Amino acid sequence: MNTQTSLVAEQIRLQQWAEQIRLQQWADQIRDCQNRPSDMKVDAWCREHGITKANYYYRLRRVREACLELYDPSPSFVELTAPAESIPAKASQTHPSVAAAFHTESGVTIDLYNDASPEFLRNLIGAASHA
Repeated sequence: MNTQTSLVAEQIRLQQWAEQIRLQQWADQIRDCQNRPSDMKVDAWCREHGITKANYYYRLRRVREACLELYDPSPSFVELTAPAESIPAKASQTHPSVAAAFHTESGVTIDLYNDASPEFLRNLIGAASHA
């Protein structure tokens, strides 16, 4: 059993390694295509390099997906609830309480309040995803 597990683990590592090499080669090709002469079309570059235009765009998509997996800035949301009795009545009317906090892996923390509009939240999430 231990030997089978080791063999499967080794095969998986080899497959992942081969995929990384393939993606690196594709990334190099994409970089070459993007640095082609300005008067050369993608079709012509692909013909010159022996790949179809569809295959070029497939490789481009796969490389972009791999880059996004590496970056993965998926924020985490943590809901904060304060007991009602801990907020003085006057303070809760003048300063809304924090409804949630937005944390990114890059260390950015943004407090979200109850009165935040949906439009503001959309803009905030869009801006934070590029931070």
